[in-house]
Amino acid sequence: MSMTHHSLQRRDWLRLMGAATATGLAAPWALAANENAATRFAQQVQQNPTLTPLQGISERSPEALRCDALTVEGRWPEALKGRFHRNGPALFERNGQRYHHWFDGDGMVQQFSLNGRQISHHGRFVNTRKLQAERAAGRFVTAAFGTPIKLEVPVTGPDSVNAANTSVIEHGGKLLALWEGGSAYELGVADLSTRGPVAWQKDWAGVPFSAHPKVDPQGVLWNIGTWADKIATYQIGADGQLQRGQIATLPWAMGMVHDMAVTQRYFVVPLPPLRMDIAAVSQGVPLEQAFAWQAQQPLRIWVAPKDDIQKARVFELPSEFIFHVGNAYEVGEEIVLSYVANPNADVLTRNIPAMMRGEARPTAAVGAASVVVRLNLRTGQASRVAGTDQSEFPRIHPRLNGLRHRWQLTASAWRPRSGVDNSFFHGLALTDQDSGRTERYDFGEHATVEEHLWIAKPGASDERDAWLLGTHFDSRAKVTKLSVFDARSLADGPLAVASLPYWLPLGFHGNFQAS
Repeated sequence: MSMTHHSLQRRDWLRLMGAATATGLAAPWALAANENAATRFAQQVQQNPTLTPLQGISERSPEALRCDALTVEGRWPEALKGRFHRNGPALFERNGQRYHHWFDGDGMVQQFSLNGRQISHHGRFVNTRKLQAERAAGRFVTAAFGTPIKLEVPVTGPDSVNAANTSVIEHGGKLLALWEGGSAYELGVADLSTRGPVAWQKDWAGVPFSAHPKVDPQGVLWNIGTWADKIATYQIGADGQLQRGQIATLPWAMGMVHDMAVTQRYFVVPLPPLRMDIAAVSQGVPLEQAFAWQAQQPLRIWVAPKDDIQKARVFELPSEFIFHVGNAYEVGEEIVLSYVANPNADVLTRNIPAMMRGEARPTAAVGAASVVVRLNLRTGQASRVAGTDQSEFPRIHPRLNGLRHRWQLTASAWRPRSGVDNSFFHGLALTDQDSGRTERYDFGEHATVEEHLWIAKPGASDERDAWLLGTHFDSRAKVTKLSVFDARSLADGPLAVASLPYWLPLGFHGNFQAS
């Protein structure tokens, strides 16, 4: 086993998060502001049922979010068997206070157990240290990403504020709830009970572990974590054991680094020109509001050999903001990288907070165009081609992570919708990366479409020998539905739809584990 030993310097994190502790002293207006936010949103949701999932849910008993048999319409594939997990923010209000930002909500993992037409659901909060402290207090008492909170709990490291609300994956026999700024939380597969934060190595406890790991065809999980000017990389075997961990120092401090890709030989990490104003944080400004978009700075792509990240190189492209990456692979002397790009960070700092208030914005579409760039390892040059649909949540066939893929699936929007509804996606788009041709399916006016993913059919030999699986919220029925498509015929609509008798909060990401 190869291992590069580094200890996370707590002072690095305390320099960032400890400054936020001052918020409790510098922002005595925080409680009133949050109460006003709750009142405003309650008024808006009465007028627009599309906003219903952004109400969040209260802390109910685990049994309260359980359905033993979803109602199925259509022909659900008998061979589709396994566990489909999703994660997302679910608790937005306490004691009359409401979070200002979607990213602040406490994570809740949803588990759909699939056995042919027999489909059940169980949802449960991740019982983080943050959730425990606030449950005991009966109010928000810890620092949040986009909401000023009067702090009553000291920040001692990233896991003090870890909401475990971004993604979830099964790997090496463990079910992991993920949040990009701190530790993964291990959950029980059978009952979603929380077992606690994962330390991949003793002196790496609390080192950030991103919410977007990539599992290669050999079953190795690759991931990163970033803080200040540091980037950590992880290589975790199929058995769930850390095989190699490395830390590199970059020549600049990073802002928000949300996703990454790997090729057969390289880590590929987009670094948007978003910087954090530490002085503003120390004056009581929430982290999200302390981000400064530096339009004059380039988008940097950090490319590092997997076996020695100290030999990294950086490519530069015109400035744009990136949440999510589709894939990366090598072709000769080039790396081909696909991602979804926004022209700036307004989606993070303006549009999402407006959405949480139930307001529409002129630039309301959540996603921007899908982009493909080519990075020439010999010349250091980069080229870029962009698509046209508004899109987000790109997913490729999981067996092709780091290898050449042809098809990319996104939640998408291609026709106008009114008001705040324009902030949500109404369809799916499946794009041929070779020809640019796109196949689409429109769920209709009453649907808010979430991330869908690929599941290989048994015995599959072709990329499109797969199902596409995901959720959407039906604002007319006020329930969440689970749909399955044949990847060869997306435009024909779902093979089957399974309906819950209740709605779920809008989630971020998930993964599937075959039985």
